[in-house]
Amino acid sequence: MISDVSTDKFSATVDAELLAQVRAHAGPRGLSAFVAVALQHALDRVRLRELLDELAEQLGPPDEDMVAEAVGELTALVHRARTAELPEQQRATAP
Repeated sequence: MISDVSTDKFSATVDAELLAQVRAHAGPRGLSAFVAVALQHALDRVRLRELLDELAEQLGPPDEDMVAEAVGELTALVHRARTAELPEQQRATAP
């Protein structure tokens, strides 16, 4: 399979136990794909933090009611995503 994505190799030093756990969960796509997803996730979180900091600077920090509402909405989204992944017989009993 030919891909248009440019890749580059690098070396990283990580805790041996952490690496063993990652390898156990990496699955058929392998360690490189697992690490690429993890790096993208970390970068997304950094960018989100930068955006939130910028918004807080421009608009002020969110008040407690705004935070509680956002947490409630996020909790509902996570619940829907998790139950959508469950087999149908388990959906009825999901928390």
